[in-house]
Amino acid sequence: MPVTSKGQVSGSAYSDGHPLDAVQYREYKLILKPERFTEPEGFHAFGKIVRDIASGLDVAVSRKIVPAEDRLREVLFYDTARFALYEGAFILRRRTPHRDGWPTADPELTIKFRHPDRDTAAAVDIRPATELTYRVKFKEELLPPRDRAGGIRSLFSHTCVLTAPAAHLDADLARALHVFPALRDVLERAGPQLAVVQEARITEVLEIMGLFQFGHGMEGKADLAVWRRHAIGPALIAEFAFQIRFTRDEEQHKKARKRADDLFVRLQTAARSWLALGLTKTAVVYGLGKTPPRQHE
Repeated sequence: MPVTSKGQVSGSAYSDGHPLDAVQYREYKLILKPERFTEPEGFHAFGKIVRDIASGLDVAVSRKIVPAEDRLREVLFYDTARFALYEGAFILRRRTPHRDGWPTADPELTIKFRHPDRDTAAAVDIRPATELTYRVKFKEELLPPRDRAGGIRSLFSHTCVLTAPAAHLDADLARALHVFPALRDVLERAGPQLAVVQEARITEVLEIMGLFQFGHGMEGKADLAVWRRHAIGPALIAEFAFQIRFTRDEEQHKKARKRADDLFVRLQTAARSWLALGLTKTAVVYGLGKTPPRQHE
């Protein structure tokens, strides 16, 4: 297992004795072609496909109304000049909800390590050295195979999210080498200076599609996000996702989990012409410049 700046991972605990984080979420993701979302009707058309497939699997979908101010977010990625974080399987992202160009809440700063091997992802102690309140999330992200629709591949995402006023997060970014011990090895080699990736300030338009009920108490919120380079203009990429949460893996009822898996696979077939295979939203942003980084996801 890898070494973090907080010390060696030993057995089932980090160096300070804290137990290794366990996967508590499964998030299903479909990356969608941007040209499908040139107007609001794209959301409605894809939503109909989702509801039809869910109905055929006896998955109930309840609607959830989201205030307009919660549907727009600015997304920034930070990295070194040569993308050392991304090429080391780390993502550092800041997201701020806004309306009419003004923030509506404090931004959140997310540090994420993503890897196809669960143990490798779990071994990275993602906790920050900060007095700010934070939360750790360890999830299995489910994606289609890179080259075809109708299957499932996994990435394990070990994430820490800090929410605080912008000035506090700016200070943490300026001291990233010290605030984020998980990044220390990478930043000591590449240099601690961070900048906005490709100078891209992404506008995310979020549509809540509803709440899936898979049975046996298992449910998951579904949403569709469209990313743009500017507040108004063509989409860069889109993503449909739904997530289920559990306390322990054995608590996932087999029938309900199979229903979630079936929904994900059948959606790929029904919406095959919508899919952008082999991509992630993050990879699209990193690829905006003349010298994109090495693909690692």
